[in-house]
Formats: sequence, C-alpha cells, structure tokens
Amino acid sequence: MPISNSAYLFGLIKSLTKAEKRNFRLYAKRNQDDDNMLFIQLFDALDKMNSFDEGLLMKRLGDISKGQLSNLKRHLYHQILKSLRLIHTSRIKSIDIRENIDYAHVLYAKGLYLQSLKILQRAKMMALKEELDLLHLEIVEFQKVIESRHITHTGPIKNDALTVEAGEVLARVDVSILLSNLRVRLHGYYIKNSHVKNEEERREAISFFESNLPDIDEKALGYMERIYLYQCYVWHYYILLDFNMCYRYAMKWVSVFEDKPELKLIDRDLYMRGFHYVLTAAFHARDRESLQKNLDLLQQFRKSNYAKFNENSKIFSFLYVHWARLNQHFLNGTYEEGVKILPRTLRRIKRYEDRIAPHRLMVFNYKIAWMYLGNGEPGKAVTYITRIINDDAAGFREDIQGYSRLLYLMVHYDLDNIELLFYLVKRVDRFFKKAVSTNRLQKGTLSFFKKIRSIPISDRMECFIEFERELREIQKDPYEQRAFMYLDIHSWVKARITRRKKLNGMVILA
Repeated sequence: MPISNSAYLFGLIKSLTKAEKRNFRLYAKRNQDDDNMLFIQLFDALDKMNSFDEGLLMKRLGDISKGQLSNLKRHLYHQILKSLRLIHTSRIKSIDIRENIDYAHVLYAKGLYLQSLKILQRAKMMALKEELDLLHLEIVEFQKVIESRHITHTGPIKNDALTVEAGEVLARVDVSILLSNLRVRLHGYYIKNSHVKNEEERREAISFFESNLPDIDEKALGYMERIYLYQCYVWHYYILLDFNMCYRYAMKWVSVFEDKPELKLIDRDLYMRGFHYVLTAAFHARDRESLQKNLDLLQQFRKSNYAKFNENSKIFSFLYVHWARLNQHFLNGTYEEGVKILPRTLRRIKRYEDRIAPHRLMVFNYKIAWMYLGNGEPGKAVTYITRIINDDAAGFREDIQGYSRLLYLMVHYDLDNIELLFYLVKRVDRFFKKAVSTNRLQKGTLSFFKKIRSIPISDRMECFIEFERELREIQKDPYEQRAFMYLDIHSWVKARITRRKKLNGMVILA
C-alpha cells in the first residue's frame, strides 16, 4: 500500500460484499503456506472489527512486530485488489480489454506474434463496441509494432489500413480530450467563481467558454464526444444562470443514451448524472411538469437496474433521486410530505456518509434544515444548520456556510431566541466581513436582523413589511436570483407578515 495507511485497508475490507469476501478467501487459500495463512488471519481480524484498533489487532495476530504488520497489511491490500480484479473482469469491460492486451504482450515476448495479433484483434472489437478510444488506439499502435517488425503475410494493404485506422482513432481521441479538458475547466471555473454575479462576470464567462470551445462539427461526433460536448454546454449555461438552456442540453445528453440504449449498460452513472442535471435545471426553471416526468423516468431506471448496480451507482442513484425528491417538495411547497420522506433519506446518508463528498453532505443538511423550517419545525432545523456551521474545513463552500448562518438567524427568530440573536448577529457579521464576496440579499438580511433584535415586539411587523419591500426591489436584479436560490427569505418574511407557521414553495439551490 502506498498505503501502509491502515484506514485504506480497513475501508476496503468494509466495502466488500459477502460474495467478494467469500471469493477472496477462496483466492487467498490457493497456496497454503504460513505467510499466506497469516494475511488471511489479518483479513478475518479486520473484518470482525467495527473500528480499526492496531493494539487489538497485534494481540489477535500473536507474536508479530509493527514492521511485519506493516508489510502484511500492504500484502493483504494488494491481494484483495487482485481478487476483486478477477471478479470484475467480466463486469467492467475495460479490465477485460486490458487483460487481453496484457496477454498479447506476454505472447509477443515469447515470439508467438501471430497469436498476439489474434488476441489484439479480439480486444479491438471489444474496445470498438464500448467506444473506448484510448484503449483502441493503444491496441492499434501495438498491432503496428508487430506488423512492422515481422512478416505476418497480411501484406501492405493491412499496414495501410492500420495507419488510416490509427489516424481516425487519434482524431476522435483528440476531440474527446479537448472537450473533457473544457468540461473540467468549466467545473473549476464554477468552483472558483460560482454563478455569474453581474454583467461583467457574464461577459467574462462567455468569453472563457467560446475561446476554449474547439471548432468541431457536432454531427460528425461519436456518442461519447457528443455527451462531452453537451456536458460543456450544461456547465456553461448553469454558470450563466440560464436554466432553460441548461435543461435543453442536459436533455440532449440523456437523449444520446436513449438513441443508443447499450450505452446505459456501459456507463449507468453518466446516464443518471445526465438526469440529475435535467432535474436540477427543471427545478430552477420552476418547471414542475418536466421535473415530475424526468424524476419518474430516473426512478424507473433505478428500480429496474438496481440489482446490477455497483456501489458507486447505488450512491449516485441515491444522491440524484433523493435530491430531486426534496427539490420537488420545495417547488410545490409540500413540506409536510417532504418531512415524511426525510427518515429514509437520513438512513441512506448514514449508510453512505463515508463515501459522499463533504460538500454534498453539507447541501443535504441545508436542504433538510429548510424542509423542517418550511414545515414550521425550526427546533429540528437547528441540528442540521449547526452541523454546517461547525464544519471546520476552512474556506470550504463559503457560499453555503454564509447562507446557513443567515438561515440560523431565521430559525432562532422563529424559536423566539431574541436574546441569543444579539450574540449570533455579531458572529454572522464577523463571518461576512471575512468573506471573499457578499451580495445585496446577504447584506440586507443581516441588516434586517441587526435591526429587529433591538426593537419592541409591537414594532416588528412594520420592520418585516419594510424588509419585504426591500426584497422585492432586490429581486428585480437578475444577478441576485442566484442569492434567492440559496436563501428564499422572501417566502419566510411573507409568512411572518401573514402570521403563518408554514411556508409556501421555496427554491433552494441544488
């Protein structure tokens, strides 16, 4: 293990299914020497532990030094990976193709170049079917090496065909890399800058996209290249807050899989991710019909294919489906029904929390807090907002951190913790003074709480009415729409004015 990191080994063992554990034991026991039996003992000991304890582990293994244990852990880690590779060869086509390429290299090294070419041809057919262009190119290059060094009786026509084929594959690979580069750069651009906040940022984002988009003919692209292209457009319009265009290109992304259904088996995760952006764009465009229709399609795909999902697919399907269900309740204002589905969502989060990205957990906590607040249960919302605020990852998702603090003020106002607001407002003020950027909604909300904490109860209604007028003015700014996607305080203010505990439909950023 690069990886004498015990946590990696322990995590790998805990991720194994019963079938994978059984297969590993059969694989490991193929050689019954003492060293072999020792690492099986290590595997069994770790498998029985609920949390890693090196002291207990050394006791169970008997007379063994720390140095020996480190070597044993490294050996066990590699043996588990080899065992998993054997299981997944038939399930993950790229592993199967690479294995055939390896066989071809071994045969060629033994001088059996005709057999090597035969296996390479079989591997190439598999790569073509799966549209794995990089592996296809590697195979063609190896075929060219063999043809150039040996008399294979295939003649010059075969050699010419290989050079043409290499050129065609290289052209596809080149386009794929350019588009995947742009996709990754757009993702990085969003992480750094988030959505556009003014006209200047809008022009900058458009210039960045257009200057980096390769000059290509969409009709000439293969299936995967088209998906990469549509991903780029999805990210571009997402950054621009143009959710109608974002929805359009996310639908094009999904339609590639519908045009070629076998792609769904090749990359289920990419198919479901396309649906995720369709659902996210429909949510922000407030298109209830499209959200419902596409959520039904995703849930149907998930249900009919779940037995074939690997762990990644199960996690992604959970994230995308449960995320969309929460958004649907926000959009429809059905908070009571939304609260009812939270226990199931929380159970899944607990199951997968060590494999879900921290920012996703943060947004889930934010959505759950909003759901409770919307249903008139601010006391339950406190728990989930506190988790976000107490996240000590410096600079991590500062946007969510900031809006969570404002939501925290709203929750404590609803709990009638006015004295506590004096202290909390000061903390929130300090946070925003250190923040990289703030917007009109954040500044206005903080000013509102600074004011309302100090005035008599009899004057608070007028303060709410005044703030509601201010919010209507802020909403006229198209670049403030992003802020209202995070913090729809307008719904909360209107509910307080009309003396309602529960809120109408909100828009919370996915």
